[in-house]
Amino acid sequence: MLKTLLYVNEDLASSIALRYTAYLNQFVPLSLFISHVEEPAENEQGETGWVRHTWEDSVVSSGKRLIERMLRTENIDCPLAGRPTVFVGDRDKEIAYELRNGLYNLFIEGYLNTADPDQFYELINSPLYTNTSCPALVVKNLSINKKCALLCADSVDPKVLVEKSMAILGDSTFSFDVIHFKFNESEQLVTLDHEDGGSCLREVESLLAQHGKSVGKVTVLSGTPEQVGDYLKDYALVASTLPTRKSMTMYVLANSLASVLMVH
Repeated sequence: MLKTLLYVNEDLASSIALRYTAYLNQFVPLSLFISHVEEPAENEQGETGWVRHTWEDSVVSSGKRLIERMLRTENIDCPLAGRPTVFVGDRDKEIAYELRNGLYNLFIEGYLNTADPDQFYELINSPLYTNTSCPALVVKNLSINKKCALLCADSVDPKVLVEKSMAILGDSTFSFDVIHFKFNESEQLVTLDHEDGGSCLREVESLLAQHGKSVGKVTVLSGTPEQVGDYLKDYALVASTLPTRKSMTMYVLANSLASVLMVH
């Protein structure tokens, strides 16, 4: 089972992430832990001693009630492996510390998709995502599907994509498609020949075969990030290496409603 940390707030993104995680557990058995971080207001950060300790106890109790409300409301069919935890401090630092010290295999959090790719990049370029000790799953939507897609492009390292993805999905019951993206400012999405995927696509297929995985469908797509992002929307998740700001792959992921498994 994958030791998994799910971060929750009392919001719609976390509600979707809770339900998605329960669905994911049907395909990838999870050892699930839930966590929440309360970030102190600026005027509360200077308190020390007994006052600070009393305040933190109150904040932690409030955070635990928040998680309990979320779990009661969603009533997810996925048992927890331990009691939910609440931390006080900087969100990214507290989660990163917990991931390292807890030796987690996977981090999950919800993200409400927006029309602004910069917001998505700000999330995945944060220290939490770039320095995390494990892959991170950004839940954008509750896509009920039994297929995953591996997104490759000429800029993608095939070995990182396949080996890190299979560390999470290798024992799952998902089926896999491979999508190779080529940027082209065209009015419609075009499907190219397999040979147009080049050496990157061939290596991804070869590495998947070495992991004992057969590929359901291999598709080479030529178009804009918006077109390819829309094509991916029905997959349960899309696995991708962590893209750079100027990468067209980043814009594909930002424009897709599919949840994204980030590996690096």
